[in-house]
Amino acid sequence: MAAKPKRSASAKTSAGSALAPPAAKKPAVKLPPVDAKTLGQIVDLANRVADSAVKRRDPQLEIPARTLSNVRFNKARKIIEMGGQTNSRQLFNLSQAKSYMQTLLVATGCKALIDQQKSTSIRGLYYLLKHTIEGTREETFATQEECDPIIEDLE
Repeated sequence: MAAKPKRSASAKTSAGSALAPPAAKKPAVKLPPVDAKTLGQIVDLANRVADSAVKRRDPQLEIPARTLSNVRFNKARKIIEMGGQTNSRQLFNLSQAKSYMQTLLVATGCKALIDQQKSTSIRGLYYLLKHTIEGTREETFATQEECDPIIEDLE
């Protein structure tokens, strides 16, 4: 049997070992204004959560109240608009912890789609995010009906 030819050190480096230089990042792509605005809002949401943790405060999210008393008809635009009332979702409130986690999960999924310059339907986002939480038997979303309001809250 013939002996295998030895590789030189430079061949090992260029083959992708730990010594190889990291892959260059893709150049930033200019996002459409609506995507840039949405991405900014998602980053702001994440920063508020992180700031709460750094300040050792209970993290909470302010979500627009989806109630009849919080909508109004805009005659000029001929549409129904949300008002300024909000509801709070708190991480350390046992009855709100799951919806808090789901809200951040949806925000993460939306950010990933924007970063990839892709879009999907509400149903597609549900299937993208639905999984069993590692080390548990807990599903992120039991049904599409559980997921839809969370997605709508972040609209």
